[in-house]
Amino acid sequence: MKNWKVWAVTVPAILIMMCAAVVAWLWRNLSTNWAAEQTAAQFVLNHTPIDHLQAYHVFTASGLEDVFQGTDAFHREWYAFYLPTVHESYAVPAANILSPSEVAATAKSLGLKLQATSLGYVTAEAADTLPASQHLVYEIKGTTGSKLTFLYLDAVTGRVLWKYQLQSQ
Repeated sequence: MKNWKVWAVTVPAILIMMCAAVVAWLWRNLSTNWAAEQTAAQFVLNHTPIDHLQAYHVFTASGLEDVFQGTDAFHREWYAFYLPTVHESYAVPAANILSPSEVAATAKSLGLKLQATSLGYVTAEAADTLPASQHLVYEIKGTTGSKLTFLYLDAVTGRVLWKYQLQSQ
C-alpha cells in the first residue's frame, strides 16, 4: 500500500515539473523573438504622429527597416518608417502617397502579374534617382511571362525607378 502512495505523489509531481520546464523554455525562446519589433513600435509611437498601429511589415530594399501603418488622434492615416541602424523614424501622411490599388493598376499596365507589394523608405545612399525630399518607394514583386520581376515605383508620383528581371535557368 505504501508503494501506491509514493507513486500517487511522485508521478504527478514529476509531470508538473516537466510542464513547468516546457512553459519556461517556451517563454524564454518565444518572448525574445519580438523584442526588435516591440522596440521599433514603441519608438514610432513616441516619435511620430501615429498613436494607433494598424499594420506592420519589414522592408529590405535598402537595408532593414520596419514599416508601420497607423492613425493619429484625428483618425488620419500615416505611414512610419523606422531605421534601426540609425535609430530614426520618418512619418508620411498616407494621403501623400499612391494607394495600393493605384500601385496594382500601374503594375498591371506595365504587364506585370502582381505577387506582392511593399512600401518602404529608401535611404539617402540608395536614393540618387529620387528627389531629395521623397525617399518613398513601392517594391513590386511579380512575373512577366515566366521571369520573376522586381519593380520599384516612386510612391508619390508612380514613376518607375528601377526594374530587375531574374532569368530562369
